[in-house]
Amino acid sequence: MRLNLDKSTNRHVMITGESGAGKSNACKLILRQLAGHGANFLVLDPHAEYVEGAKDIHAVIYDASIHAVNIFDLDGLTERERTSEITGMFKRVLHLGEVQAGTLYRCIAYTYWISAVKERTPNMHSLLYTIKVFKRRSRSKPEQNVLDALEKRLLAVAGEQFQRSVSVGSLLNSRSVFSLASLHSSEAQALYMESILRKIYANLLQGSASGSKRRFYIVIDEAEKLQDSPVVARLVAEGRKYGLGMIAIAQRAKALDKEIRSNAATLIAFTQREPEEQNYIANIIAAGTEYNRFIEVRKALRELQRGCALVQLAYDRSPKIVRCLRFRPAIRDPVHRIVDLAKGIVSKRELEERLRNEGFEQEEVTRSLIELIKTGIIGYHVVSEPPFEGAWYIAMPRNSAEHDIMVSLISKYLTENGIRNMVYNNAYGPDVIAYKDGEKIAIEYETGLKRPEDTERMLRRRGEKYAKVIVIGNDSVELRDVPPS
Repeated sequence: MRLNLDKSTNRHVMITGESGAGKSNACKLILRQLAGHGANFLVLDPHAEYVEGAKDIHAVIYDASIHAVNIFDLDGLTERERTSEITGMFKRVLHLGEVQAGTLYRCIAYTYWISAVKERTPNMHSLLYTIKVFKRRSRSKPEQNVLDALEKRLLAVAGEQFQRSVSVGSLLNSRSVFSLASLHSSEAQALYMESILRKIYANLLQGSASGSKRRFYIVIDEAEKLQDSPVVARLVAEGRKYGLGMIAIAQRAKALDKEIRSNAATLIAFTQREPEEQNYIANIIAAGTEYNRFIEVRKALRELQRGCALVQLAYDRSPKIVRCLRFRPAIRDPVHRIVDLAKGIVSKRELEERLRNEGFEQEEVTRSLIELIKTGIIGYHVVSEPPFEGAWYIAMPRNSAEHDIMVSLISKYLTENGIRNMVYNNAYGPDVIAYKDGEKIAIEYETGLKRPEDTERMLRRRGEKYAKVIVIGNDSVELRDVPPS
């Protein structure tokens, strides 16, 4: 069967079917052909299913825990318009009540105001700081409770403070896969997806050139997460004039946004056992008028084997049963796997062994590691003393690679020796807090990059709050007149 999306009334595709039926596999086959014909695309991938074959479809991988999209960028809107838009997005995705939404609006508006005074663009962590300020100034218990609840909800979806920003404009002229698997909640994934789509839409609106010659596709796996999203509706309804197509994948068609259901020129339906969903898909194909056609389609849909789908095209109203080949990437890229393994810390020995067992060539791994280190996504530190001697890698260290690797190794050493501990590693507390014999102990690792007086000041503060303070440092650390804790 020949699938010509350029020949359709629009380039939108709806792929539905129960879990494991073959939806993602079919989409990968389509993307391979699109890449071969020069089209660009962006894939929003909740479960890292497209990562392994990304190199095969000539796509760059972005990890959502490392690469950020700042929802506070104005993108041509006024601060008031953006505040209202962000509030609406959070209200819908996090299911906030009216009082919570009103309080959030005030917090976002204040965050914009104070950031303008300081001449910088706000982000999620600016908003969280604003909420803390509001909590300190609050005089009523109900308001404090609302702010507490908001803070907890937002903390659950906030990314790391020092993520790398992504240029959304450049994404329209390339192929990319955004792996969202590192965002562990459905709400965080939905917010990330919608943030990217909003920025793409803003970029399209601001672009002066006509999109008639553009061939760009947005692939949304688990698109039901964006049900009732106004930006999805706009992209689908206006996509044609911007040369944009959307490939929406979901287990149930009825869970998709109404604009997708009514505008998708191509329908690819895999097997469904749920009666209501069978009826819905059969009604779409039968156009709601031919009862015999409806009965036959519903029966075929129920009896489809794995990997087979009912396909209906806008330019050919007769549905066909199609068997999809298994997508097998000709080239496998170890980059995402390296980053994934190094999100905590990983030794050189363990990294190479695990990747070798997964079928990656040593030369390919070494080349990818060098590139990741050059770009600063991966940091490394060599430990000379047992029991952890050797090279260690870490993805996107908050501080220096040496500091964050050694802090993780300290925690690892304590755990292996039966001492309960917690890595804190930020400006508000010690690197590691350990619990021993009923005492709370602060552990600090010093690289020698601080001024000695700053280190001494920090240790005095720790000594006031903790039963003991332990300092571990390399040979460049100088400590003078540190008071005993």
